[in-house]
Amino acid sequence: MGRRLLLPLIPVMLVACGKQASVPAPRDRTDLVVDQATMTVVPRHYTVPGGVIADERVQLSSRISGFIRRLAVREGEPVREGQVLVEIDPSEVEGAVRRAAAALASAKADLADARVDVEKFTALTRTGAVSIDTLRKAEVRRDVALARLAEAQAALETANAQRAYTSIASPVDGVVVARLRESGDLATPGLPILEIEARDTLVFQTFVAESRVARLDPAQPVRVELDAVPGEREGRLLRVVPSADPVTRRYEVKVSLPAAGGLLPGMFGRARFLLGEEQVLMVPRAALTDRGGLIGVFRVASGGLVGFRWLRTRREIDGQVEVTAGLEAGDRVVLNPPPDLRDGDRLAAGAR
Repeated sequence: MGRRLLLPLIPVMLVACGKQASVPAPRDRTDLVVDQATMTVVPRHYTVPGGVIADERVQLSSRISGFIRRLAVREGEPVREGQVLVEIDPSEVEGAVRRAAAALASAKADLADARVDVEKFTALTRTGAVSIDTLRKAEVRRDVALARLAEAQAALETANAQRAYTSIASPVDGVVVARLRESGDLATPGLPILEIEARDTLVFQTFVAESRVARLDPAQPVRVELDAVPGEREGRLLRVVPSADPVTRRYEVKVSLPAAGGLLPGMFGRARFLLGEEQVLMVPRAALTDRGGLIGVFRVASGGLVGFRWLRTRREIDGQVEVTAGLEAGDRVVLNPPPDLRDGDRLAAGAR
């Protein structure tokens, strides 16, 4: 009996399914404006990430040994060229100066005594009171005293010169980025005390693939965008380090930056290099629309039928968007598609 009850329901279900499967009839649209996808010659760019660095980084160290008596700055503080930043205890230097001065006085006295002997023995030699050999030894002693005097004078000059090394001044205008010693520490020659970055030599540092480095043109401007600073800056290719990283096979490249406020070492950004020109497929930006989370265009097929076509795009130039997949040159697309435009609508005859 259950089977006999089901049989009358089958035609009703078929009718209902037929209604759901019905397709709306095409609508002729007279409100559509159409344009074409075209092949266009555009600049070819190569974009790589990088960061701002100081092209001049100075490490200050002492030329003499001594305890640091005063260290005037800390990290982050600006410094001026010629500003005294470190003072070394001059006790050892002053002691060396006094020793050199005493040695010079002794050499002068010894030379004066030797000259008196030479004059005396010269007169006695003429009378035969002393031998020629005695005079010769006196002259040798005088010459040795002269050499000792010259040596003592040089030692005093060197000791006096060391006085200048008890104060260490900044060689550049910049900012202290590292304080490697403290007051009371022993400073030794060659051991860094402070590290300074010159702020007037900021550059953008990046790394370029070996396949692109040969195509970089120093005559072309480089566009630099920084995340922390609004706007775009125009730089120039400064230098390419001619040695690739053995792991990444990339070359270090530095781009000069225009003098401007707000730039700080460490800022992240991107550099865009011009590598030439290329032909790409472009469509007007006004043709793109979002349908169901997909970006695409309404393409007009033969016969005027309109259908949504998903696109893969790359960049926008002067109101045109580059298409890498989804269209071919000459395809017609609808500009500013109305919200109610749907697949299967038809471009009416005479529409633009």
